[in-house]
Amino acid sequence: MAVAEAEFIPVRPAPMRGPRNLVKIIRTIRDNAIAAWSDEAYERDYIFYQMFMRRVLLANHPDLIRHVMLDNVANYVRDPLGQRILEPGLGNGLLTSEGLDWKRQRRLMAPIFAPRRIQAFGPLMTGCTVALAETLQAGQRIDMAEAMMHVTLDIIARSMFGADPASDVSQVGAAMDAYQATVKPGIADLLGLPGWFPRPGAAKGRAALSQMDTIINGLIERRRSQIAKGAPAGDDLLGLLLAASDAEAAPGAKGMDDREVRDHMATFFLAGHETTATALAWTWYLLSQDGAVQAKLWAELDAVLSGRDPVWADLDKLVYCRMVVEEAMRLYPPAHSTSRIALADDEVMGVKIAKGTAVIVSPWLMHRHRRYWAEPDRFDPENFAPEKAAARPRFTFLPFGAGPRICIGMGFAMAEAVLILATLARRFRFELAPGAVVVPVAKITLRPQPGLPMITRLR
Repeated sequence: MAVAEAEFIPVRPAPMRGPRNLVKIIRTIRDNAIAAWSDEAYERDYIFYQMFMRRVLLANHPDLIRHVMLDNVANYVRDPLGQRILEPGLGNGLLTSEGLDWKRQRRLMAPIFAPRRIQAFGPLMTGCTVALAETLQAGQRIDMAEAMMHVTLDIIARSMFGADPASDVSQVGAAMDAYQATVKPGIADLLGLPGWFPRPGAAKGRAALSQMDTIINGLIERRRSQIAKGAPAGDDLLGLLLAASDAEAAPGAKGMDDREVRDHMATFFLAGHETTATALAWTWYLLSQDGAVQAKLWAELDAVLSGRDPVWADLDKLVYCRMVVEEAMRLYPPAHSTSRIALADDEVMGVKIAKGTAVIVSPWLMHRHRRYWAEPDRFDPENFAPEKAAARPRFTFLPFGAGPRICIGMGFAMAEAVLILATLARRFRFELAPGAVVVPVAKITLRPQPGLPMITRLR
């Protein structure tokens, strides 16, 4: 049974209290990074830390974040710690590249994620969700975190390789999941030790990546062969990548080579399905605990859809549905933190940032900052009512990052999340299974652990 709204406080780890010795910090960051923050991190504008051999600045004010991620973005590059974690799986894609290489990739990718392109994937998003709905029965116990992973994987796989019916992309998703299970910052990473230093799980991670690469490279090779024989590139993401050209490059310059295409494919699999799935899992958890919000969502779905499944044209009318998703991403941002390294001395808001300082921007903290959010730990979709959102300072809501490096797939992800939520919520409600204990755990994304066991109920 849903908990009364006034009593419901969404789960979160308690702030770290007591002595913060090196062993305790390393162990906490390794197990759950968001549990390492102290209580003051939820209300201060900035905090300097000395962590291991380097100076760290928590940028926790919208003007500080704007400066680092927009105004003086050229002075801040991605943290090598994050690079060491992501590069083995994602290669040199948009999430990991820097400088001129990143700018070229962004130019090549921008047309692929133009609104008119994304709209073409709308029927696929709804269709895959309807297929999931048809497998559900009243009273069925289901892990909603896993179900959301499956449906978003189905969507991204068909979006990427839909023109290749021979592809078995489910194996790519399984390999990526196996790789991610081995990825977490350990002592060697936190201390900045070189890549050759032994790391637990590294061999399993390499094996999973090898399996993923074999499948993706085979798909790329097969599609290139088909194109060479006169077949069209295809209107899926793989075809669009292979056909991409750089309008600003020198005449005769090529588009993407096979390695670049592979890196973008791997990035799409991670950023294109896991983040959306995680946001939706938390959305179902929150709805299950708040009957008033759920009733308001149903009222909008009934008024807009009148018993049918949503289509792309409905997105502008599903205002409250979007608000619910945005509030879930506020409380549980899938990309919970990012960091940059200062290339040169800098100063903003009177804060001196020395060359080499690691600057951490944490959506987890900014989204719960006590100065910018009324009752920041409560679930309240009205935080994203248009008038409230317009009045709030920029750079206080960062689920997709900010500045030039804001997620290029943001439009795809938001449309997907709203269409999935609307398609399922018009048919079902999902109750948290009796006795279930759910904890947000920060690895690459902020997942509910050990899963999200729920009971399916017909509306």
